[in-house]
Amino acid sequence: MNLASVMILIAIIAIGAGFYAFQNKEITTSGYQQEAPKNLEQTNKSGSTPTYTPPSESQQYTKGPTGCTGKGTVNFMSPPRRLEDTAFIEPIGLINANSGHVTPTDHGYYYPPNWKPQDNPAEFKDVLSPADGTVTTVQLVGGRQGDYRLVIHHTCTFYTIYIHVKELSPKIAKAVGDFTSMTKNTNIPVASGEVIGRANAFDFSVHDDDVVLKGFIVPEHYDGEPWKIHTVDMFAYFVEPIKTQLLDKNIKQSDPKAGKIDYDVDGRLVGNWFVQNTNGYRGTESNQKAGRYWATHLSFAYDGIDPSLIMISIGDYNGESKQFSVKGNSPNPKDVGVSTGLVKYELVNYDYMVGDTGRYWDRISYAKGVKAVGTNEVQGVVLVQLMSDRKLKVESFSGKSAAEVTGFSTPIIYER
Repeated sequence: MNLASVMILIAIIAIGAGFYAFQNKEITTSGYQQEAPKNLEQTNKSGSTPTYTPPSESQQYTKGPTGCTGKGTVNFMSPPRRLEDTAFIEPIGLINANSGHVTPTDHGYYYPPNWKPQDNPAEFKDVLSPADGTVTTVQLVGGRQGDYRLVIHHTCTFYTIYIHVKELSPKIAKAVGDFTSMTKNTNIPVASGEVIGRANAFDFSVHDDDVVLKGFIVPEHYDGEPWKIHTVDMFAYFVEPIKTQLLDKNIKQSDPKAGKIDYDVDGRLVGNWFVQNTNGYRGTESNQKAGRYWATHLSFAYDGIDPSLIMISIGDYNGESKQFSVKGNSPNPKDVGVSTGLVKYELVNYDYMVGDTGRYWDRISYAKGVKAVGTNEVQGVVLVQLMSDRKLKVESFSGKSAAEVTGFSTPIIYER
Protein backbone atom coordinates (compact mmCIF):
# COMPACT_ATOMS: atom_id res chain seq x y z
CA MET A 1 0.00 0.00 0.00
CA ASN A 2 1.53 3.38 -1.01
CA LEU A 3 1.74 6.40 1.27
CA ALA A 4 -1.28 8.09 -0.27
CA SER A 5 -3.40 4.97 0.32
CA VAL A 6 -2.24 4.78 3.93
CA MET A 7 -3.22 8.38 4.55
CA ILE A 8 -6.65 7.84 2.98
CA LEU A 9 -7.14 4.68 5.07
CA ILE A 10 -6.28 6.48 8.32
CA ALA A 11 -8.57 9.38 7.47
CA ILE A 12 -11.46 7.12 6.51
CA ILE A 13 -11.59 5.13 9.73
CA ALA A 14 -10.91 8.03 12.07
CA ILE A 15 -13.33 10.23 9.99
CA GLY A 16 -13.39 13.96 10.01
CA ALA A 17 -9.77 15.12 10.24
CA GLY A 18 -9.47 18.82 11.01
CA PHE A 19 -11.66 21.05 13.13
CA TYR A 20 -13.57 24.20 12.36
CA ALA A 21 -15.68 27.07 13.64
CA PHE A 22 -19.42 26.79 13.34
CA GLN A 23 -20.83 28.78 10.41
CA ASN A 24 -23.57 31.36 11.00
CA LYS A 25 -26.02 29.86 8.53
CA GLU A 26 -29.47 28.34 8.42
CA ILE A 27 -30.15 24.62 8.51
CA THR A 28 -33.25 23.69 6.56
CA THR A 29 -35.16 20.47 7.12
CA SER A 30 -38.74 19.29 6.71
CA GLY A 31 -39.95 22.75 5.77
CA TYR A 32 -38.62 24.77 8.70
CA GLN A 33 -35.46 26.73 9.43
CA GLN A 34 -33.29 26.91 12.48
CA GLU A 35 -30.56 29.34 13.48
CA ALA A 36 -27.15 27.68 13.64
CA PRO A 37 -25.20 27.79 16.92
CA LYS A 38 -22.47 30.42 17.20
CA ASN A 39 -19.14 31.09 18.91
CA LEU A 40 -17.64 27.61 19.06
CA GLU A 41 -13.91 27.91 18.66
CA GLN A 42 -11.86 26.26 15.95
CA THR A 43 -9.40 24.09 17.85
CA ASN A 44 -7.36 22.42 15.11
CA LYS A 45 -6.62 23.61 11.59
CA SER A 46 -3.88 21.12 10.81
CA GLY A 47 -6.05 18.35 9.34
CA SER A 48 -4.73 15.89 11.91
CA THR A 49 -6.61 12.65 12.54
CA PRO A 50 -8.76 12.73 15.71
CA THR A 51 -8.66 9.87 18.17
CA TYR A 52 -11.32 8.77 20.61
CA THR A 53 -10.59 8.34 24.30
CA PRO A 54 -13.00 6.17 26.30
CA PRO A 55 -15.01 8.08 28.87
CA SER A 56 -14.07 7.75 32.51
CA GLU A 57 -16.19 5.63 34.83
CA SER A 58 -18.17 8.70 35.91
CA GLN A 59 -18.96 9.51 32.28
CA GLN A 60 -20.02 6.06 31.15
CA TYR A 61 -23.55 5.13 30.17
CA THR A 62 -25.69 3.68 32.92
CA LYS A 63 -28.98 1.91 32.23
CA GLY A 64 -32.14 3.91 32.49
CA PRO A 65 -30.81 7.46 31.91
CA THR A 66 -33.04 10.43 32.61
CA GLY A 67 -35.67 10.92 29.95
CA CYS A 68 -35.82 7.39 28.56
CA THR A 69 -39.05 5.42 28.63
CA GLY A 70 -39.93 1.77 28.16
CA LYS A 71 -37.72 -1.12 27.10
CA GLY A 72 -37.10 -3.26 24.05
CA THR A 73 -36.39 -2.34 20.44
CA VAL A 74 -38.22 0.00 18.07
CA ASN A 75 -38.45 0.33 14.29
CA PHE A 76 -36.31 2.97 12.64
CA MET A 77 -38.51 5.12 10.41
CA SER A 78 -35.77 7.38 9.06
CA PRO A 79 -32.22 6.80 7.81
CA PRO A 80 -29.47 8.49 9.89
CA ARG A 81 -28.79 10.65 6.83
CA ARG A 82 -30.98 11.31 3.81
CA LEU A 83 -30.43 8.71 1.10
CA GLU A 84 -29.46 11.32 -1.48
CA ASP A 85 -26.81 12.60 0.94
CA THR A 86 -25.32 9.12 1.46
CA ALA A 87 -22.78 7.89 -1.09
CA PHE A 88 -21.76 4.68 0.64
CA ILE A 89 -21.73 2.94 4.00
CA GLU A 90 -19.11 0.79 5.69
CA PRO A 91 -20.23 -1.79 8.27
CA ILE A 92 -19.11 -2.47 11.80
CA GLY A 93 -16.03 -4.65 12.25
CA LEU A 94 -13.40 -2.64 10.38
CA ILE A 95 -9.86 -2.64 11.73
CA ASN A 96 -7.52 0.32 11.63
CA ALA A 97 -4.86 0.22 14.30
CA ASN A 98 -3.30 3.43 12.97
CA SER A 99 -6.26 5.40 14.31
CA GLY A 100 -6.73 3.39 17.51
CA HIS A 101 -9.10 0.73 16.20
CA VAL A 102 -6.88 -2.25 17.00
CA THR A 103 -9.93 -4.43 17.58
CA PRO A 104 -12.91 -4.50 15.17
CA THR A 105 -14.97 -1.32 15.40
CA ASP A 106 -18.40 -1.35 17.05
CA HIS A 107 -19.67 1.33 14.65
CA GLY A 108 -20.20 1.74 10.94
CA TYR A 109 -19.54 4.76 8.76
CA TYR A 110 -21.77 6.95 6.60
CA TYR A 111 -20.06 8.87 3.79
CA PRO A 112 -21.49 11.79 1.78
CA PRO A 113 -21.21 12.17 -2.00
CA ASN A 114 -17.83 13.49 -3.15
CA TRP A 115 -16.42 12.70 0.27
CA LYS A 116 -13.08 14.25 1.24
CA PRO A 117 -11.09 13.50 4.41
CA GLN A 118 -10.80 17.22 5.20
CA ASP A 119 -13.82 18.89 6.73
CA ASN A 120 -15.54 21.71 4.85
CA PRO A 121 -18.54 23.06 6.78
CA ALA A 122 -20.10 24.31 3.55
CA GLU A 123 -20.38 20.69 2.41
CA PHE A 124 -21.73 19.21 5.64
CA LYS A 125 -24.96 17.21 5.37
CA ASP A 126 -27.76 16.81 7.88
CA VAL A 127 -27.63 13.98 10.41
CA LEU A 128 -31.02 12.57 11.44
CA SER A 129 -32.52 10.65 14.33
CA PRO A 130 -33.77 7.25 13.07
CA ALA A 131 -36.72 7.15 15.48
CA ASP A 132 -38.34 9.04 18.32
CA GLY A 133 -36.12 9.15 21.36
CA THR A 134 -34.16 11.20 23.86
CA VAL A 135 -30.64 12.55 23.46
CA THR A 136 -29.18 11.38 26.76
CA THR A 137 -25.49 12.18 26.23
CA VAL A 138 -23.53 14.79 24.31
CA GLN A 139 -19.79 14.39 24.50
CA LEU A 140 -16.81 16.22 23.08
CA VAL A 141 -14.75 13.65 21.18
CA GLY A 142 -11.32 13.72 22.82
CA GLY A 143 -12.41 16.88 24.64
CA ARG A 144 -12.37 18.91 21.41
CA GLN A 145 -14.94 21.55 20.55
CA GLY A 146 -16.70 21.05 17.23
CA ASP A 147 -16.57 17.23 17.28
CA TYR A 148 -19.44 15.52 19.07
CA ARG A 149 -20.60 12.11 20.20
CA LEU A 150 -24.34 11.77 20.82
CA VAL A 151 -26.33 8.95 22.40
CA ILE A 152 -30.04 8.72 21.59
CA HIS A 153 -32.11 6.38 23.74
CA HIS A 154 -35.16 5.16 21.87
CA THR A 155 -36.12 3.13 24.94
CA CYS A 156 -34.20 2.63 28.17
CA THR A 157 -32.48 -0.45 26.72
CA PHE A 158 -32.17 0.41 23.02
CA TYR A 159 -30.05 3.28 21.72
CA THR A 160 -28.04 4.65 18.83
CA ILE A 161 -24.62 6.32 19.00
CA TYR A 162 -23.30 8.95 16.60
CA ILE A 163 -19.65 10.07 16.55
CA HIS A 164 -18.06 12.95 14.65
CA VAL A 165 -21.16 15.07 14.35
CA LYS A 166 -19.54 18.41 13.65
CA GLU A 167 -22.42 20.84 14.21
CA LEU A 168 -25.18 20.32 16.75
CA SER A 169 -28.69 21.32 15.75
CA PRO A 170 -29.69 24.68 17.27
CA LYS A 171 -32.20 22.92 19.51
CA ILE A 172 -29.57 20.55 20.94
CA ALA A 173 -26.88 23.24 21.11
CA LYS A 174 -29.20 25.49 23.12
CA ALA A 175 -30.10 22.67 25.51
CA VAL A 176 -26.47 21.68 26.01
CA GLY A 177 -25.11 25.20 26.47
CA ASP A 178 -21.40 25.76 27.04
CA PHE A 179 -19.22 22.74 27.69
CA THR A 180 -17.44 22.94 31.03
CA SER A 181 -16.65 19.22 30.98
CA MET A 182 -16.13 16.63 28.26
CA THR A 183 -19.55 14.98 28.72
CA LYS A 184 -23.01 16.31 29.44
CA ASN A 185 -25.91 14.09 30.43
CA THR A 186 -28.98 15.51 28.72
CA ASN A 187 -32.73 15.01 28.38
CA ILE A 188 -33.56 16.31 24.90
CA PRO A 189 -36.53 14.72 23.10
CA VAL A 190 -36.12 14.21 19.34
CA ALA A 191 -38.50 12.90 16.71
CA SER A 192 -37.93 10.38 13.95
CA GLY A 193 -36.22 12.13 11.04
CA GLU A 194 -35.38 15.24 13.08
CA VAL A 195 -32.07 16.91 12.29
CA ILE A 196 -29.73 16.44 15.26
CA GLY A 197 -26.71 18.06 13.61
CA ARG A 198 -24.55 18.22 10.53
CA ALA A 199 -21.40 16.36 9.55
CA ASN A 200 -18.99 15.23 6.90
CA ALA A 201 -18.69 11.47 7.31
CA PHE A 202 -19.80 10.12 10.70
CA ASP A 203 -19.96 6.97 12.80
CA PHE A 204 -23.25 5.21 13.53
CA SER A 205 -24.05 2.22 15.72
CA VAL A 206 -27.03 0.49 17.32
CA HIS A 207 -27.05 -1.13 20.76
CA ASP A 208 -29.49 -3.32 22.67
CA ASP A 209 -28.80 -3.94 26.36
CA ASP A 210 -30.88 -7.11 26.21
CA VAL A 211 -28.29 -8.59 23.82
CA VAL A 212 -24.79 -9.66 24.93
CA LEU A 213 -22.49 -10.73 22.12
CA LYS A 214 -21.31 -14.31 22.63
CA GLY A 215 -18.00 -13.70 20.87
CA PHE A 216 -16.68 -11.65 23.78
CA ILE A 217 -15.94 -14.49 26.16
CA VAL A 218 -14.92 -12.17 29.02
CA PRO A 219 -17.47 -9.32 28.88
CA GLU A 220 -15.85 -7.65 31.90
CA HIS A 221 -12.84 -6.79 29.74
CA TYR A 222 -15.03 -4.24 27.97
CA ASP A 223 -16.11 -2.25 31.02
CA GLY A 224 -14.21 0.70 29.53
CA GLU A 225 -16.78 0.82 26.70
CA PRO A 226 -19.81 -0.92 28.17
CA TRP A 227 -22.02 -0.45 25.08
CA LYS A 228 -19.64 -2.53 22.93
CA ILE A 229 -20.85 -5.95 24.06
CA HIS A 230 -24.44 -4.88 23.24
CA THR A 231 -23.74 -3.90 19.61
CA VAL A 232 -26.38 -5.16 17.17
CA ASP A 233 -27.01 -5.14 13.42
CA MET A 234 -26.89 -1.53 12.19
CA PHE A 235 -29.38 -2.22 9.37
CA ALA A 236 -31.87 -4.66 10.91
CA TYR A 237 -34.24 -2.18 12.60
CA PHE A 238 -34.93 0.07 9.61
CA VAL A 239 -38.34 -0.37 7.99
CA GLU A 240 -38.60 -1.17 4.29
CA PRO A 241 -37.80 0.17 1.82
CA ILE A 242 -35.21 2.11 3.85
CA LYS A 243 -33.41 -1.04 5.00
CA THR A 244 -32.88 -2.30 1.45
CA GLN A 245 -31.90 1.16 0.23
CA LEU A 246 -29.22 1.42 2.92
CA LEU A 247 -27.94 -2.09 2.26
CA ASP A 248 -27.61 -1.17 -1.41
CA LYS A 249 -25.09 1.49 -0.35
CA ASN A 250 -23.16 -0.91 1.89
CA ILE A 251 -19.66 -1.79 0.68
CA LYS A 252 -19.74 -5.21 2.37
CA GLN A 253 -21.51 -7.78 0.19
CA SER A 254 -21.00 -10.98 2.20
CA ASP A 255 -23.07 -12.06 5.20
CA PRO A 256 -23.47 -10.76 7.79
CA LYS A 257 -23.76 -7.57 5.77
CA ALA A 258 -23.80 -5.44 8.90
CA GLY A 259 -20.39 -6.85 9.90
CA LYS A 260 -19.10 -8.65 12.96
CA ILE A 261 -16.94 -7.57 15.91
CA ASP A 262 -16.93 -10.52 18.34
CA TYR A 263 -14.64 -13.33 17.21
CA ASP A 264 -13.45 -14.88 20.50
CA VAL A 265 -13.47 -18.67 20.72
CA ASP A 266 -12.32 -20.16 23.99
CA GLY A 267 -9.08 -22.08 23.52
CA ARG A 268 -8.46 -20.63 20.05
CA LEU A 269 -6.26 -17.81 18.82
CA VAL A 270 -9.04 -15.95 17.01
CA GLY A 271 -10.47 -12.84 18.65
CA ASN A 272 -9.31 -10.04 20.93
CA TRP A 273 -6.50 -10.19 23.48
CA PHE A 274 -5.13 -7.76 26.05
CA VAL A 275 -1.73 -7.52 27.68
CA GLN A 276 -1.96 -9.28 31.02
CA ASN A 277 -3.05 -7.08 33.95
CA THR A 278 -3.73 -3.94 31.88
CA ASN A 279 -7.46 -3.47 32.61
CA GLY A 280 -8.73 -5.15 29.45
CA TYR A 281 -10.09 -2.80 26.80
CA ARG A 282 -9.63 0.22 29.08
CA GLY A 283 -5.83 -0.14 29.03
CA THR A 284 -3.36 1.23 31.51
CA GLU A 285 -3.70 4.62 33.17
CA SER A 286 -0.46 5.81 31.59
CA ASN A 287 -1.62 4.84 28.10
CA GLN A 288 -4.96 6.53 28.69
CA LYS A 289 -3.19 9.75 29.63
CA ALA A 290 -1.02 9.44 26.54
CA GLY A 291 -4.14 9.04 24.36
CA ARG A 292 -3.18 5.49 23.39
CA TYR A 293 -5.35 3.26 25.57
CA TRP A 294 -5.30 0.70 22.71
CA ALA A 295 -1.54 0.09 22.92
CA THR A 296 -2.15 -3.08 24.96
CA HIS A 297 -4.76 -4.48 22.53
CA LEU A 298 -4.22 -7.33 20.07
CA SER A 299 -6.61 -8.88 17.55
CA PHE A 300 -6.60 -11.94 15.30
CA ALA A 301 -9.65 -11.49 13.12
CA TYR A 302 -10.79 -10.93 9.53
CA ASP A 303 -11.11 -7.94 7.26
CA GLY A 304 -14.32 -6.05 7.96
CA ILE A 305 -15.27 -5.68 4.29
CA ASP A 306 -13.92 -8.96 2.91
CA PRO A 307 -13.72 -11.51 5.75
CA SER A 308 -11.85 -14.00 3.56
CA LEU A 309 -8.66 -12.12 4.48
CA ILE A 310 -7.02 -12.83 7.86
CA MET A 311 -6.05 -9.74 9.83
CA ILE A 312 -3.56 -9.30 12.67
CA SER A 313 -3.81 -5.99 14.50
CA ILE A 314 -1.27 -5.00 17.15
CA GLY A 315 -1.49 -2.11 19.59
CA ASP A 316 2.27 -1.87 20.00
CA TYR A 317 4.25 -3.01 16.98
CA ASN A 318 7.72 -1.54 17.22
CA GLY A 319 6.28 1.47 19.04
CA GLU A 320 3.32 1.95 16.68
CA SER A 321 -0.19 0.56 16.31
CA LYS A 322 -0.35 -1.44 13.07
CA GLN A 323 -2.52 -3.95 11.26
CA PHE A 324 -1.47 -6.48 8.63
CA SER A 325 -2.72 -9.37 6.59
CA VAL A 326 -0.83 -12.66 6.56
CA LYS A 327 1.37 -14.08 3.84
CA GLY A 328 -0.40 -17.06 2.33
CA ASN A 329 -3.50 -16.12 4.38
CA SER A 330 -2.78 -19.06 6.71
CA PRO A 331 -3.00 -20.58 9.26
CA ASN A 332 -6.53 -19.52 10.12
CA PRO A 333 -6.56 -18.26 13.75
CA LYS A 334 -9.79 -20.12 14.46
CA ASP A 335 -7.83 -23.35 13.91
CA VAL A 336 -4.88 -22.46 16.18
CA GLY A 337 -5.19 -23.95 19.66
CA VAL A 338 -3.01 -24.94 22.59
CA SER A 339 -2.00 -28.19 20.90
CA THR A 340 -0.84 -26.31 17.79
CA GLY A 341 2.27 -25.08 19.55
CA LEU A 342 4.44 -22.33 18.11
CA VAL A 343 3.07 -20.44 15.08
CA LYS A 344 4.90 -17.95 12.88
CA TYR A 345 2.86 -15.41 10.93
CA GLU A 346 4.62 -13.43 8.23
CA LEU A 347 3.03 -9.98 8.07
CA VAL A 348 2.20 -8.27 4.77
CA ASN A 349 0.32 -5.16 3.75
CA TYR A 350 -3.00 -5.31 1.91
CA ASP A 351 -5.27 -3.29 -0.32
CA TYR A 352 -8.73 -3.49 -1.89
CA MET A 353 -9.52 -4.43 -5.48
CA VAL A 354 -12.82 -3.76 -7.26
CA GLY A 355 -13.98 -7.22 -8.30
CA ASP A 356 -11.99 -8.59 -11.23
CA THR A 357 -11.46 -5.19 -12.84
CA GLY A 358 -7.79 -4.96 -11.86
CA ARG A 359 -8.53 -1.57 -10.29
CA TYR A 360 -7.88 -0.63 -6.68
CA TRP A 361 -10.78 0.78 -4.69
CA ASP A 362 -10.25 4.51 -4.07
CA ARG A 363 -12.08 4.33 -0.71
CA ILE A 364 -13.83 7.63 -1.40
CA SER A 365 -16.72 6.38 -3.54
CA TYR A 366 -19.08 3.41 -3.75
CA ALA A 367 -17.79 0.25 -5.44
CA LYS A 368 -19.38 -3.16 -5.78
CA GLY A 369 -17.56 -6.45 -5.23
CA VAL A 370 -14.68 -5.02 -3.21
CA LYS A 371 -12.12 -7.72 -2.36
CA ALA A 372 -9.23 -7.48 0.11
CA VAL A 373 -5.88 -8.75 -1.16
CA GLY A 374 -2.59 -9.21 0.65
CA THR A 375 0.73 -8.28 -0.90
CA ASN A 376 3.83 -10.48 -1.03
CA GLU A 377 6.49 -8.28 0.58
CA VAL A 378 7.03 -9.40 4.19
CA GLN A 379 7.02 -6.56 6.72
CA GLY A 380 7.79 -8.63 9.79
CA VAL A 381 6.85 -11.68 11.83
CA VAL A 382 4.53 -12.33 14.74
CA LEU A 383 5.33 -15.39 16.84
CA VAL A 384 2.42 -16.76 18.89
CA GLN A 385 1.77 -19.68 21.19
CA LEU A 386 -1.36 -20.41 23.20
CA MET A 387 -0.21 -21.30 26.71
CA SER A 388 -3.73 -22.12 27.88
CA ASP A 389 -7.29 -21.44 26.70
CA ARG A 390 -7.10 -17.78 27.78
CA LYS A 391 -3.41 -17.01 27.94
CA LEU A 392 -1.23 -16.22 24.93
CA LYS A 393 2.49 -15.64 24.41
CA VAL A 394 3.33 -13.15 21.64
CA GLU A 395 6.39 -11.47 20.19
CA SER A 396 6.69 -9.35 17.04
CA PHE A 397 9.81 -8.95 14.91
CA SER A 398 9.71 -5.94 12.62
CA GLY A 399 11.63 -6.30 9.38
CA LYS A 400 12.27 -10.03 9.84
CA SER A 401 11.18 -13.05 7.81
CA ALA A 402 10.04 -16.36 9.24
CA ALA A 403 13.42 -17.92 8.42
CA GLU A 404 15.14 -15.29 10.58
CA VAL A 405 12.99 -15.99 13.66
CA THR A 406 13.77 -19.17 15.58
CA GLY A 407 11.91 -18.62 18.84
CA PHE A 408 10.84 -16.21 21.55
CA SER A 409 13.27 -13.69 22.96
CA THR A 410 11.25 -11.23 25.06
CA PRO A 411 7.61 -12.31 24.66
CA ILE A 412 4.59 -10.48 26.03
CA ILE A 413 1.80 -12.37 27.78
CA TYR A 414 -1.75 -11.57 26.70
CA GLU A 415 -4.98 -12.70 28.33
CA ARG A 416 -8.73 -12.78 27.94
